[in-house]
Amino acid sequence: MSQRRGSRVHGLWARFRFSLIGHLLAAPPTKGLLRCELDKLAAREWRHPVTGEPIRFGLSTLERWYYRARRERYDPVGVLRRRCATTPASRRQ
Repeated sequence: MSQRRGSRVHGLWARFRFSLIGHLLAAPPTKGLLRCELDKLAAREWRHPVTGEPIRFGLSTLERWYYRARRERYDPVGVLRRRCATTPASRRQ
């Protein structure tokens, strides 16, 4: 049950992330204006997709989501889904 709920929450987050940057992918800003557009998004307050609380995201976070989705050819929403760590916990330091 918790795995199903976790999967649903991760899907909510993926769609939420894509909703923030999707318009930039659909109509890319002219050369040199991407930073300005990301600054505008970073200045906004958003609703947390699970709790509904106000939340903000930094420029670097939005930029990372944008480039990750832009690189993905087939599933730009899916690539924004949370991934499990590939390094076993016993090896992380």
